[in-house]
Amino acid sequence: MSNTKPLQQHLLEQFTHYSTHELVVLNNDLVKSNWGTSKTAFRTALINALSSRGIDLSAIISTEDGFTQIHQVAVKLHENKLIPIC
Repeated sequence: MSNTKPLQQHLLEQFTHYSTHELVVLNNDLVKSNWGTSKTAFRTALINALSSRGIDLSAIISTEDGFTQIHQVAVKLHENKLIPIC
């Protein structure tokens, strides 16, 4: 019988120990590189960790035809808001 947690839940718990700056750097690393099949779990946990800290994600989120999309872009933190780096 296994007691393993899903990767995404484990990552979310670990990300609580990261600084906001470290989370932004990790986001940018994820965007720029190929993290394989676990990339989605990393990205989802990362976005959840930032959101739970009250970081404004509105600049990287769009809704089209009823579907919400979080854009995979490099970002910087400015006044508690993630801003895409062009």
